Amino acid sequence: MGIAQDMGLFDRLRNAIAGPRLIDELAILAGDSEDLVNRLRRHAERVSYPKIAQGAKEIAEKEAAHQKTMRAILAARSMWPRPPAEAAHEGINNWERLSNDLQMLLLFARNLHRHAMRWEGEGGDAALGETLKKIADEASEDEFELRLLVAKLDPQALD
Repeated sequence: MGIAQDMGLFDRLRNAIAGPRLIDELAILAGDSEDLVNRLRRHAERVSYPKIAQGAKEIAEKEAAHQKTMRAILAARSMWPRPPAEAAHEGINNWERLSNDLQMLLLFARNLHRHAMRWEGEGGDAALGETLKKIADEASEDEFELRLLVAKLDPQALD
């Protein structure tokens, strides 16, 4: 067994005992973000109402900028986003598709907020924590905008 293989073994043992490192968790969040951006773009193309479609495209582009920042943070540490474990249900209509995307965006923003606080507090990188907090705050704003768009698609909503 070579030194590189020994280091891999030690990393696996440490992760099994201490749990994943912050950077590993960020790679998972970045993968979730990448999946969300792809879904939002696909779903925005399928919306039949032009204003709602445009709003969804704008949210997708804002989230794509966040994803690009997270990818750069990982690349600087020789890591890449990890794809999600399973693909989420796409939805059978515009309302269901964007509602699922809304749920994903809400979960992403919430998890990124928690993750950013850990970077700031666990002897991590305070500047990186602040960057992640900014992304999480903006994702929360995007979540609110997407919530308004979904409400306009709700078949039970009143005009």
